[in-house]
Amino acid sequence: MKPVSFLNAHFGMLLWAVLIAASFFAAAQVSQAVDPLLLTGLRLLLSALMFVPALWLNGAFRIDRAGLQAHAVLGLLLAVYFASLFEALRHTSAVNTGLLFALVPLLTLLFEGLLLSGAPGKNRLLPMLLAAAGAMLLTFRGSGADGMPSLYAVGVYGAGCLAMAGYSPLSQRLQASRLKNRSPAAMTFWNMLFGALFLFAFCLPGGGWRSAVLLTLNDGLWLLYLALFATLATFWLLHRAIGTIAPATVISYIYLSTLFITLFHWFGLGRQPLPVELLGALLVGLGMFTLIRGSRRPAAALG
Repeated sequence: MKPVSFLNAHFGMLLWAVLIAASFFAAAQVSQAVDPLLLTGLRLLLSALMFVPALWLNGAFRIDRAGLQAHAVLGLLLAVYFASLFEALRHTSAVNTGLLFALVPLLTLLFEGLLLSGAPGKNRLLPMLLAAAGAMLLTFRGSGADGMPSLYAVGVYGAGCLAMAGYSPLSQRLQASRLKNRSPAAMTFWNMLFGALFLFAFCLPGGGWRSAVLLTLNDGLWLLYLALFATLATFWLLHRAIGTIAPATVISYIYLSTLFITLFHWFGLGRQPLPVELLGALLVGLGMFTLIRGSRRPAAALG
């Protein structure tokens, strides 16, 4: 498939950042009594099913064993990330996991060097560090750390962050080999389908699947919204941008999501900005502006 233009890819990722920011508020509306692994699995499954008509009409369901294996690996990376996040949240705060997640784009830059050739990262390291520092300040919200996370929580979520960091570079590498000419819609469908299946499997040992009986109509409507806008649209935009923008630059848009959430608190909820938040917003804006301005399309060659 022909890659989208440089400008369109960046505009798409800007929309991605807005949708990710909005998803945090929507996710809070779903019942907390339902197992989060089950909820995430349902989100991924619903999103995948929405692609079925388009893929069926375009004959995009044809796939060989090597392609299925590649999608299974990518789906497993997604499932490992979400499973590690929810397990870590049982032992530490959302603030601490947010701080750890700020390292994911930097880890993605590392995986770029390992999995892809022609993707120099030296010119992107400084702006990414600036944006990461700004996102961390915004995550703190001026209140300080919520206690040091346990080594177990850091280890579990650290493994998940590594899985998420490897997702985009590995997707690009596989699209140059086993998944060549795969459209963003097909990539999104198969990866989310396998991710959902793995998450459902993770629910079995602990009996989390039983909490499905607690779902209400209101939960179902919010799940449908999350599946359409926070999952289907964001994964499609992500795969649309990969190949035109370097993977580490793509995932760095998560820093803008943190900024958008903060801006909503300021202008939507009328909260007074704190000095540390103003500094964080400045660092995110400066880092992302420099990163986007200096970004280039990565080479398709493999390392």
